[in-house]
Amino acid sequence: MEIEVVEKNYNPLLGRTEVKAKVSHLRSATPTRMDVRRQLAARLNADLDRTVILKIITPFGVSESNVEAHIYDDKETMLKTEKPYILVRNQIIEKPEKKAKKKKKK
Repeated sequence: MEIEVVEKNYNPLLGRTEVKAKVSHLRSATPTRMDVRRQLAARLNADLDRTVILKIITPFGVSESNVEAHIYDDKETMLKTEKPYILVRNQIIEKPEKKAKKKKKK
């Protein structure tokens, strides 16, 4: 698996670097979020705990995926800014348990 950074912009208002990259994965399935996070963080010399993968899109029949990611300056900003379901998908936080609904009596 090879990662090529296509676009990299720093957003000072949100305290993050917004990254678009292409991931080549010849003769294999689309890589997992965790694999892409590790490779991207290593490539950009960033902390894994502050790297968030938003999307991994693989067109049909192509061994190349388009990735959108954010790399934050600090973890507190990341937890305030990113949506909870994105943080759960990236295994940064645990999925909150739902409360049991009460049954209505007829």
